[in-house]
Amino acid sequence: MLQKYLNNKDIKTIAINGKFIKKIKSLIRIELSYENLTGNKRKFGITGELGELLACNQLGFRLVLDSRSKGFDAIDKKGKRVEIKTRRSETSGLPRSVGRTGRFSKHKFDYALLVILNHEYSLCEIWKANYKKLLPIIEQNKRRNPSLSAFKQIEKEPLFKQK
Repeated sequence: MLQKYLNNKDIKTIAINGKFIKKIKSLIRIELSYENLTGNKRKFGITGELGELLACNQLGFRLVLDSRSKGFDAIDKKGKRVEIKTRRSETSGLPRSVGRTGRFSKHKFDYALLVILNHEYSLCEIWKANYKKLLPIIEQNKRRNPSLSAFKQIEKEPLFKQK
């Protein structure tokens, strides 16, 4: 089953390389400038996309090109389906753990990542949760958006932490 996603011709993926990271850094500068110009009242809404790109780059995953893929955003090195949710801090430091993830669809994936960005869109942490452990937490929320603290309780330690 794992090879199914690595070799599936219907699922187009791309590796995130140095060219992407250079463009991402430019995009972040533009976003922060825009937020500053609007007194932090307006945003372009790029947090989720940036989280996916930064996580794929950090972990060596392949980004699924169809952003509307059924329930997953990336394919890991073993061919597993990875759903990625991102939270950015609105102030200095990390987002408060009382916040919530984005909404999970009812599609299956192998595991999810919770990407934590600071206010400047720098990658701070990546948390991992297996689908089977995460599903009960998702389903107990009417909106299918568990709290950050509930997501983090699954593994207790981040997969990645900025030094």
